[in-house]
Amino acid sequence: MYPEQYISDAFTYILNMSITGSYIILAVLLARLLLKKAPKKISYLLWLAPFVRLVLPFAPRSFFSFFNH
Repeated sequence: MYPEQYISDAFTYILNMSITGSYIILAVLLARLLLKKAPKKISYLLWLAPFVRLVLPFAPRSFFSFFNH
């Protein structure tokens, strides 16, 4: 493999992680609209999912995943 291929693969992987994180952020925003009267603690816990997805360089594989990697 050439170095350009490694860079291309890394860029594609990071782009896919960012797009998936964006979907999770949209889901959190929608959930916050539906849970306006919920305690603030729940709101903070909702934001934990996109934070973890955007920070960790890997994703656990799951049978129930919307995005099969």
